[in-house]
Amino acid sequence: MNEQTRRTPAKRRRPAILVAASALILTGGLTAVVPAAGAATAAPAATADAPKPPPTRAAGQRVTDTADCAPSSLDARSAKAKPVTDPRTPRELRGKKVISCVQTNVPNASRESADARAAALAAQRGRAGAPDEETLRTRLKTAQAARKGDKDARAKLADNIPLPDWCHDHAFDGWWVLRTAECQIADITVLYFAETNGRRVHVGTAKALEFSYNYTSSDIDTFASQIRVVKYWGERAGSTDFFSNIYGWSTCSGDCKQNSDSGLRPGRFARDVNNDGQAFYDNTRTETGGIGYATPTWHWFVHLVFFLPSTTRNQPDPPRIRCDNAFSTDGNDLGDPASSQSAGVIGNGCVVPSYVPTWIVLKNGLYPTVAYHVEAAQKSGLPGAYPNGPVLHRLQDSAKKRQNGDTACPPAPTWVRPAGKSCDEYPMRSTYEGASTAPAPGTARSFAPPTQNVPGVGEWCEMDAAWNVPTGVTGPTGWSSCMLPARDNSGAGALLGGFYKSNRVLDNDPFLVWPQ
Repeated sequence: MNEQTRRTPAKRRRPAILVAASALILTGGLTAVVPAAGAATAAPAATADAPKPPPTRAAGQRVTDTADCAPSSLDARSAKAKPVTDPRTPRELRGKKVISCVQTNVPNASRESADARAAALAAQRGRAGAPDEETLRTRLKTAQAARKGDKDARAKLADNIPLPDWCHDHAFDGWWVLRTAECQIADITVLYFAETNGRRVHVGTAKALEFSYNYTSSDIDTFASQIRVVKYWGERAGSTDFFSNIYGWSTCSGDCKQNSDSGLRPGRFARDVNNDGQAFYDNTRTETGGIGYATPTWHWFVHLVFFLPSTTRNQPDPPRIRCDNAFSTDGNDLGDPASSQSAGVIGNGCVVPSYVPTWIVLKNGLYPTVAYHVEAAQKSGLPGAYPNGPVLHRLQDSAKKRQNGDTACPPAPTWVRPAGKSCDEYPMRSTYEGASTAPAPGTARSFAPPTQNVPGVGEWCEMDAAWNVPTGVTGPTGWSSCMLPARDNSGAGALLGGFYKSNRVLDNDPFLVWPQ
């Protein structure tokens, strides 16, 4: 997509409307939307109205975990325990070994506990102020200032932030991710046992909700990991609140170093008490070209007085966070993916690479002819269609991009461009699925002649019959070529660069395209 305009001087200034549109894209984090016509003033509403891809579930998870409460695990803990002799111990426990363990996402055993869980979940969801992208970015900047000793900055980070609705939508189903965030809500069961003369008896249960949320920014190399544990129900020993405490800490494996860790506060495992923790981590691969991966994780346990502390709840690993100082626009921000003006790296940032981002192009947007071409190309069978099509992969090699463009859109004098038009190709030249670099060979296709026209939009595909590009071709291999208004072609290319940037799409990263 977005043919190089060879007559244009090497240094170009983008029109003001393009600058405004690109600025919109860079705040998206997950998708980049080609805004509606008139976007210089009305684009935010159009962007908000455009449907956005939902979060996806992380692969390979074990959602339910009962291993810590298996008989063999309890036997091992019992072997370490000693009979309770403290005279303050309740009579029914005195002289016995008392132990506890933790399970994850097991069914509620009673209607009472199920109702209590539903009420606790609704109360947490009702918290106002679920964060937007800019709020999260500001918090990460504040964490960097706090690390440098700014006391005011540290005070601003005292409270956890509310979870977004999409996290609650997928409660008790493991980790769910977007490009700059990942979330999990788990149901935790703490079981209490008393043992004497080799006979183990269940003496109580406590139930708690665990809310986990990690977030990043595409232009900051600090990321956050927060947790909340709130007890919502208990019976017998598990109903004891006054003598029950909770302790927690965060760790990070991979290319990361701890910025701060609050632990779990206030540390009371009592009904309806929010025990919050948050940790901030810095990327350690900050050298030019560096790419690092990190996995932040929380750990916690409960200690009811007289009982051996519970087994430690080791949070299942979330999908890895990737931080890099390797991203380059490669000239895409100039509307020209084949440009020799390849920009250098733009600085550090972090994303969740397992989430496949989607570039949204609007048929009622600033550059509608591009959206119509993409839609027709995808309907003919070419890859990249959201949500289930084979993904495209970004290509950064300038020579290969130019080769892709020249294959799909031969330069003049082979193809002389109509006045005001330039040649658009799909898949885009900045992808490994482009006309020359595609792994499977294919043939050209187009949708004109006759020239394709949409009322109110105009001509979205014009081709010279003398070029002998076939129409009616279908299938997943090959490419599509169309002459589009040069303004649309170049403008959409600039927004594609914004999409790459806001999602830190590196070489060979997958992505999809969604014409709406």
